Amino acid sequence: MNSSTPMIRPQSILVLMLLVSVVLWGAQSASSGTRSGGPTPSPESRTVASTSTTVPPTIAPTVRPTQEPTPRPTRTPEPAPTATQEPRTEERPPAPDTGLDGTSLIVERGDSGRREVAFTFDAGEGAGHTAEMLDILDDYGVKGSFGLTGEWVKQNPELARRIVEEGHMVINHTYDHRSWTGESTGDAPLTDDERTVEVEQTERIIRDVTGYETSPYFRFPYGAYDEESLELLGELGYDYTFWWTCDTLGWDGNIGEEIADRCGPEAEQGGPGAIILMHVVTDGDLAALPLLLQEYIDGRYEIVTMEQMIQP
Repeated sequence: MNSSTPMIRPQSILVLMLLVSVVLWGAQSASSGTRSGGPTPSPESRTVASTSTTVPPTIAPTVRPTQEPTPRPTRTPEPAPTATQEPRTEERPPAPDTGLDGTSLIVERGDSGRREVAFTFDAGEGAGHTAEMLDILDDYGVKGSFGLTGEWVKQNPELARRIVEEGHMVINHTYDHRSWTGESTGDAPLTDDERTVEVEQTERIIRDVTGYETSPYFRFPYGAYDEESLELLGELGYDYTFWWTCDTLGWDGNIGEEIADRCGPEAEQGGPGAIILMHVVTDGDLAALPLLLQEYIDGRYEIVTMEQMIQP
């Protein structure tokens, strides 16, 4: 063997092979890392799957249009009776002097000789046909005279005010329509104190509700009176007490045509100066009212109130 040729030791060959293996392994690792998707993201850009929450898309609920309820008409409550109504100032004819000293004058028929007739309506219980009768009077353009009890006015304040506002006359007809003498009802006569309360209480109620002053005009319940009651009325300032010429008897069942025959202008109880007594609750009087009005108008009568009839 040539001594100048270097000898390769087996250990060197092993070391060399080991180095080559390391180099090849490193190259494969680098290639594998490149294929797996690139550089490892930095901590700042890393998404933490365990803390992320996927929120499902929100679907807004369908809003149904709100249907406005149809408003109910508001019912206007009827006003309560006015406590202190101002006295009415419409021009009314003054009451003539009766010529009597301290007693009330009973009027059963107008005595002026004029072609006049007065329709009077007593209201003691229930509204009855008051509104319809007022409509009829309005249709004919005439005025009536209404005998109102205090109790009726308290129960029917709107009707009482309508009577006054439409220009009709109001007569004091006591508070509760009790007979003063008891003859019509079989009760004991009222005392002077009881009679005074009946009159003054009614006057106050009518004035407070309507502003109307009924004095000096009065009408007895049932038409029942005695001399003592006339004297008391005179002392209380009620100079005139209205009776009637013709009671229609509608309260007793008379119907329209019968009443017209009984109280018409050609009847004994009718004619000039007649005072016709009706009641607001009777069907017969309601039916007879337009018949009688037409008959008297056709006969060229003037329809007047009681305070007009007593004028000289």
